[in-house]
Amino acid sequence: MSNSSKNIRLVLALNVFWYTFMILLGWVLHRNEVVGYVFPLIILTLLGGAFLGIWMFNCLKRRALPVSVKEDWFRSGSFIEALRSDVRLVVARVSLCVVEEWKISRGLPLPPVLSEMPFFNILSRMRDETTLRMVARDNRVQYYLPMDKLFAENVHWDAVTGKLTLYVPDLQLDEELVEVQTDPSKIWIMTEKGFYDRMTDWFSGETFRNQELMRGKLRDLVVKEARSAENLALARRNAAQELKLVAKALAERTGETHVADVEVHFGEKILN
Repeated sequence: MSNSSKNIRLVLALNVFWYTFMILLGWVLHRNEVVGYVFPLIILTLLGGAFLGIWMFNCLKRRALPVSVKEDWFRSGSFIEALRSDVRLVVARVSLCVVEEWKISRGLPLPPVLSEMPFFNILSRMRDETTLRMVARDNRVQYYLPMDKLFAENVHWDAVTGKLTLYVPDLQLDEELVEVQTDPSKIWIMTEKGFYDRMTDWFSGETFRNQELMRGKLRDLVVKEARSAENLALARRNAAQELKLVAKALAERTGETHVADVEVHFGEKILN
């Protein structure tokens, strides 16, 4: 409920209370046969009624502001600045599961001299694949709205439907707050060794080095996953819900305007 609605209800209640009280007071004075109470009682009733009437008029006037005034308020610097201030807290946080697969093709490691000999030359051209699959859960990323790019023309108010439309910049990934999973129990690397790796891995350690290289790429993989279309769409939905709540609260608290609906568009320009 907006402030104007609360004020109107309060004034109505005070009107009922005031006139009821004055009637009861007149009845008590009449029963007690008090002399000369009528004129002062009428003056007091009229003064109180005038005060409450002016208060009611101002409340109704604020509630029924002209469309142009409301439009100007929504596009005013105060609304934009308040929205910017609050939206710094409106960020979309997403937990990501990264799945990555590498296929590493290897041949028989032969010295250069042997690889040029007829029989060994055939062996050196034979390739085999080792497959590494990594699954890392609960990587956390955060998106933010660059609200310094929000201007008056990005706000549109429809007085007929009571709908507020916001055209805000697109979400940006906060790369400084990328939380990469470090718990070994939440990172799995499954290895399917090819023939050559099964034969030589006991002394070469090639598979272990590839596993460590894959772990070292986890942050880049998380950033790539966070920028995927699916995760960006999810983050936009979360941010839109938070932004709707903030915009409604600001409109009703500061502008004393009831907003029926808030529509949020990311990365689009307002169409007049």
